[in-house]
Amino acid sequence: MTKEQEEAINKLRKITNRQILYGNKFGITIEGFRELQEDIETVLNMLKENSAEIHQKNTELAEKNAEIEKYKKLLADNLARNLNDSIKAKEKADTDLDDLDKGWKVELEKKDKMIDLMAEYISDLDIDEDICKKQSDNNCDDINREVECKECIKQYFEKQAKEKGE
Repeated sequence: MTKEQEEAINKLRKITNRQILYGNKFGITIEGFRELQEDIETVLNMLKENSAEIHQKNTELAEKNAEIEKYKKLLADNLARNLNDSIKAKEKADTDLDDLDKGWKVELEKKDKMIDLMAEYISDLDIDEDICKKQSDNNCDDINREVECKECIKQYFEKQAKEKGE
């Protein structure tokens, strides 16, 4: 606020409603009314300037708010996209793990089949009794001998693998 504007406001503050209503009774001259009119115009111009500044600041704020909202939307979109990508990656990993698990199960079934065939082969070589005798819990009887010997052979080699692995 300029000094001129401050002076105009101070002059207007000094004038009471009674002086305006009764005019010259209190000695206000035409020159005084002109000064009063100039002071009022100065104050009105100040108000217009302030109003224009406020309007400008409101416009700037609205633009900044719009920009903030735009960035918020971009951020939300990026977060949603990243979340979506993470969900897809997790689903792919789950699928890959399931496929791997199925693959391992197939491989284990093959290995179990190979072990069964090897145990059967050893049993057919008539060395199964030697292996069964090495087992401490030899419960082979003649009725279930073939099945029990195969199990005995498997247990023998499991123990051997365990001992070698330690």
